[in-house]
Amino acid sequence: MKKTEAYSTLHEIRLRKETILSEIRNDNQQISILWKDLFRKPEPRKKGFTLANVMNTGAGLVDGFMLAWKLYRKFKK
Repeated sequence: MKKTEAYSTLHEIRLRKETILSEIRNDNQQISILWKDLFRKPEPRKKGFTLANVMNTGAGLVDGFMLAWKLYRKFKK
């Protein structure tokens, strides 16, 4: 339950109004940042050599070499 504040002058009301307005602007700014982050496209991945890429390429090369060796041995005769 919120405690209601009693204001005795117009100056107190203006100060409270400015405080609430600044809080609303801060909240709006935070919501705007979160909204933009929610729908932002992810950054593209760099095309560098990662361990997974090296392993995948290596396995493909070994597989290709083995296939070529088997075909060579089969058609050698």
